[in-house]
Amino acid sequence: MEPVSKVKARAEAFQVLGLPTHANANDIRDAWRNIAFHDHPDHTDGDHSVFSKAKSAYDFLRSEGLTRKGVTSSSTPRRPRLKKRVIELDADEIKACRELLNPEYVLSDMSAIDYAATSDDQDQSSDHVPDAIGCFGRDLTYFVASSVCKGENRVALPTSVLASCRKTETEILTFKSKGAGSGEIVIPDPIRERKFPGARSVRIRFEADQQMRDLFELAG
Repeated sequence: MEPVSKVKARAEAFQVLGLPTHANANDIRDAWRNIAFHDHPDHTDGDHSVFSKAKSAYDFLRSEGLTRKGVTSSSTPRRPRLKKRVIELDADEIKACRELLNPEYVLSDMSAIDYAATSDDQDQSSDHVPDAIGCFGRDLTYFVASSVCKGENRVALPTSVLASCRKTETEILTFKSKGAGSGEIVIPDPIRERKFPGARSVRIRFEADQQMRDLFELAG
C-alpha cells in the first residue's frame, strides 16, 4: 500500500471506530470492545454491518502496530528489519575492474596504512578484484578471493551498490601489507566519506570463499 493510501486508510479506520486520529492504543482497544459488545450480531437481530466494519478497522490498525501498549497513532512506524544480502558481481563488472588495474594507474590513498596478513607467502598478485559485495544497510563488505601480497597492494572496488551512485563507478585503493595471506581491512573514515559517499562502513575481506559469503548472509 502506498504511503498516501495508508494514511487515508488509517484515518478511515479511526473514523469507523469513532476515534480521533491521535487516539492511543488504549482508546483503540476500548472502542473496539465497546462496538464488539453492543453491535455484535447477537445484540442487533443478526445485523452484522457495523460489527464487520469495526472489526476490519481494528484489524487494520492492529496490523499497523497501533494497538500495542504505549503506542499512539502519531508514533513513528516500525522500520523493517534489515537483512544481510550478498550481491555477486557479473563478468562485465569484474572485467572492468581488472582493466582499471594497469601499471599506469596510480593511487595512494591508503599507502600509509600498514596491514598485517596471516602468512609470509609472497607469490601472490598484488592486484585484487572482488567477486561479490555483502550489504547490510549502509555497511559494505567486499569479498576478494585472492590473498594479500606482502608490500603494496591495489584493489578495485565497484561502488554501484551505493544509493548515491547513479552509474557504475570503481574506486582503486592501495595499501601496504607487512605480510601475505588472508584477513580483513576496514577503510578509514576520511577515505570512506570521500570515495564511498552514503556508506557507513566499508570492509575488504581477502581469501573470501563461498562459505564466508554464506556465513555473512546467514548472520543477518
